[in-house]
Amino acid sequence: MPAASTPSKGGRPRKSDVEAKSLHIIEMASRLFAQQGFAATSVEQVVAACGVGKDTVYRRYPSKLALFEGVVAHARVQTEAHFQTAMASAAGDVMEQLRAAARWLLTVNLDPTLVAFKRIAFSEALVVGQAAANRPVDPIMDRLFALLSAAQEKGEIGPGDVTFLAGHLINSIAVGPMITAMLGSTTYATSEAQDAYFEKAWRLFIDGARGRKMG
Repeated sequence: MPAASTPSKGGRPRKSDVEAKSLHIIEMASRLFAQQGFAATSVEQVVAACGVGKDTVYRRYPSKLALFEGVVAHARVQTEAHFQTAMASAAGDVMEQLRAAARWLLTVNLDPTLVAFKRIAFSEALVVGQAAANRPVDPIMDRLFALLSAAQEKGEIGPGDVTFLAGHLINSIAVGPMITAMLGSTTYATSEAQDAYFEKAWRLFIDGARGRKMG
């Protein structure tokens, strides 16, 4: 008797084959959107790059915007998985883990592909990622909240709303360089440049979070 996952001749395709084809479409679309931008990329180009029929793409993504939303959603899942992997290998006490999370935030916000997607969303005034924005759970922010709360409990940083502190941490560490990269600058293209910026930005954030007077 054949295995349950093996389709009969002329039967429905296996789930693994469908998922592999969907992933291939997303990967090809991601590459084209990142290289060419939104306006210059067509669904037909994605179809040609994937080597599939037009209906295969349109069944999954009925418009170019829907396809880009799928690309962004896939990137978000990959980013969250990368964060979990990075934090699983982060050793040390809570402040060392918080520092590792902050350094990761700088790295990911300067990732060329993600910068390209953000540039597209801003320049094309696209409204994407609303479903993700309304999710009750954000594993990255939840981990930041937990680390900041733990740092407060240990007296490493001062009291305060961890939601505000997490937002301030992201703004202090990642937002400026990300905007610079979105505008086409290569100021933070190397890990050495990122390290130099991070040391200054991290110290400024920690001094503020600890309530030190700046001299």
